[in-house]
Amino acid sequence: MRTKIKYKDTCYVLLQIDQIHPIAHMRHKLLWYPERAMTLLDCVQYRPFVKSIVTENPWIISCYSRDNVRLWEKEYGWVTPNHQTYGASVNHVTHHLLKIRQTIPSTPLDGGEEIQKLIQTLKGERPK
Repeated sequence: MRTKIKYKDTCYVLLQIDQIHPIAHMRHKLLWYPERAMTLLDCVQYRPFVKSIVTENPWIISCYSRDNVRLWEKEYGWVTPNHQTYGASVNHVTHHLLKIRQTIPSTPLDGGEEIQKLIQTLKGERPK
């Protein structure tokens, strides 16, 4: 069953992937990943546009009511989330809607090289 794409007031949740998106042919009628041009503060203070958007940002998703959110599931197509998304916590959206279990980037968890360089810079040392 194909769901008709709405061009107003809808948030389409679609993870950025290395394949053609199912609605790529509509790229000029939707606002794609507005978070790319936003700071973190802009994302947190986001207010929905009239134009429909495609995003994977949990702050932006939580600005839309579940009735205006469509999630792409490969087996079923566009589905409405089971839980309310408006005002939902970022962790709730990340875990339940985006199915991302780890909310802390792996680099800080494993003491990555970039973190070590930053620590050395903060200590006034020259990074190796």
